Amino acid sequence: MADNTVPITPRVLAWTREEAGLTQAELADRAKVDVDWLQAWEAAESRPTKGQFSNLVRVLRRPSALFFLPEPPVGAAMPTSLRSAPALGKHKIGPEEARQIRWARRLQELTSWVLRDEGSPEVRLRQYRPNEDPVEVAEVERSQSGISPAEQLAWTSASEAFRSWRGHLEDRGLLVMQLTMGKDNIRGFGASDDYAPLVAVNTAYHPTARIFTLFHEVAHLLTRTDAACQSFVLPDQQYGSIERWCERFAAAYLLPKETLKTVASRYGVTIALPTTKPDIARLIANRFSVSTRATAIRLQEVGLAEPSLYPSVAAQLADRDWNSPGGGRGGGQPASKKRIGQFGTRLPRTLFAAADRGRLTTRDLADYLQLRTGQLDDLKGLLNEPR
Repeated sequence: MADNTVPITPRVLAWTREEAGLTQAELADRAKVDVDWLQAWEAAESRPTKGQFSNLVRVLRRPSALFFLPEPPVGAAMPTSLRSAPALGKHKIGPEEARQIRWARRLQELTSWVLRDEGSPEVRLRQYRPNEDPVEVAEVERSQSGISPAEQLAWTSASEAFRSWRGHLEDRGLLVMQLTMGKDNIRGFGASDDYAPLVAVNTAYHPTARIFTLFHEVAHLLTRTDAACQSFVLPDQQYGSIERWCERFAAAYLLPKETLKTVASRYGVTIALPTTKPDIARLIANRFSVSTRATAIRLQEVGLAEPSLYPSVAAQLADRDWNSPGGGRGGGQPASKKRIGQFGTRLPRTLFAAADRGRLTTRDLADYLQLRTGQLDDLKGLLNEPR
């Protein structure tokens, strides 16, 4: 009689379950198997049937090929630098955040391998030391962006601004992800890689807040300090910390000094008449399609606001950090279009090219992108549409 069991690697099964943040009892319940069976599979005392294995793959959301590796893949685990980042404060990364981070990291690892495999050059990001002036660094980096202040001011919405900034970063070789990690959870994270540096932001935040976080995480890449960030840093707190460095970099990058002074003057704000009013900061922020927090930081930095502005913005306009209920989730969109919103175009184009070269199977591509094989054609069609 033919053997109907699947020869998985027990250590990989246990590792995958632990990486998903599940106990044996929780995984057994979700996969609809007896917990004694699961314990036996992890102890190499027996093997799951094909049906049971399919349930494990579905619950754990990992490519089936992963379970046949001789050892757990170290690179795809959540780095300690993310799990215990100083910017998390007392916040503990929860199961949904962890799942999204691991998904992003697996895709980053795969994309990096594909780019190496095809002979692509490394992504040459400059490296800066945290003792360098973040404002000067931002000015250098912004001058090389190809996006002028006039172009930025011409954007008609925060969503258009995010798409434009994302396109710029993808053109530089970065992976830019938008992940659903929930309100009051991390703002975003960055993870360095020679071929596929990654920045990710939380879709629970308003697009203007995402833009601020996006360049905060870019600053982490430029200083080679992988981190997950949950809270905002007040201008008078941790002035010498890397988190404060990244906040100042992002604000300076997004709000060039001379253009900011010109726009602010239209609202009666000058060096001689610095503002204390959050609503004025909000109006200026809208012109640049950035968050009021970033604008308050920058206004204070260049002497256009009193020190009381940022605390007032944080107290009075905190609700504007968030999307409206249901916003940013892509509700009702086809799964293929959601993946464009989540991963942009650089990542899926790279993976499709690898599949066309026979370096990835259609099944593995669907597993990594969490799509049905039929939905891959829809995604490929979207990628082929004019930008």
